[in-house]
Amino acid sequence: MYTFEEIIGNEQMIKQIQKSIYKKHISHAYIIHGEAGTGKKLLANTIAKTMQCKKQGITPCNECTSCRTFDSKNHPDIFYVTAEKNKNSISIEDIRQQLIKNMEIKQYKYPYKIFIVDKADTMTIAAQNALLKTLEEPPYYGMIFLLANNVDKFLPTILSRCVVMKLRLVSTDKIEQYLFHHHFSEKENASVFAEYAQGSIGKAIEIATSETFSTMREDIIQKLLSLSKQNDDLSEALFMAKELEIYKQNQQFLDIMYLWYRDLFVYIKCNDEKYIIQKDQKKNIIAQSKKQNEADIIKKINAVWQAKQQLSVNSNFQLTMEVMLMKLKER
Repeated sequence: MYTFEEIIGNEQMIKQIQKSIYKKHISHAYIIHGEAGTGKKLLANTIAKTMQCKKQGITPCNECTSCRTFDSKNHPDIFYVTAEKNKNSISIEDIRQQLIKNMEIKQYKYPYKIFIVDKADTMTIAAQNALLKTLEEPPYYGMIFLLANNVDKFLPTILSRCVVMKLRLVSTDKIEQYLFHHHFSEKENASVFAEYAQGSIGKAIEIATSETFSTMREDIIQKLLSLSKQNDDLSEALFMAKELEIYKQNQQFLDIMYLWYRDLFVYIKCNDEKYIIQKDQKKNIIAQSKKQNEADIIKKINAVWQAKQQLSVNSNFQLTMEVMLMKLKER
């Protein structure tokens, strides 16, 4: 519905935004940045919807023609700028055709003409320079939201002409509460998925509603149980590396591995099942704790972490998996 009430986390920032809306101190240009899944689109859309609402409050009324038109995704005065030709970057032509020329025409019906540029940190230098004049001399009805994962990609001249807002990761407790109230009937399940989300409410919702993730999680846990069998056959690890190819584009499987070994380490260290996050795997974790020691688990946690870091800089997937799995097989 895009209301401020549904935004999880970043409460102080939300209060400040609503205060600015109430006092009519809204800027013509914002950069909203933060890690993937922190709610950049949600925040930009909520502000845009609020600014166009006919009741002119500090949150959308969801009743006026503007709010209803927004919810139907047909709002005539809110526009989304995207990369057209090269999907990896927003070009100067994208900015000229979709934003600059469009901005020159007055709004159709509502108070503002609002442009939301997703992945704005992929704008080329030429595109950013083209946008500068509009940022320097915006029409009274114009508003621009630049959404970005990496604020360092913007030119200093762009940064100096925008209000910059950083969205922070949401606490695991808040994500757990949200998932419990909206997606899970059991708090233990909400706790598991909240941990996997790593502070990203968007990621939490995605995996909580994804059958693919649940299937992948079960598959990865079975693979880890297989690796723990008492034999020295490293060929199993090499074969398993090939099987992991199906997850090459979805590297959340490493988070599943990492959390598995975290639970195992904590149980071995504390000998108390209340610290196990994955309560649905409690029996397996307790059984595994009898086969491995603290030093082994630390090595395995490091092996998963190193693999994750290597893949983040585009290392060879197959080789990285082979090395990691052989380390996980060692004892």
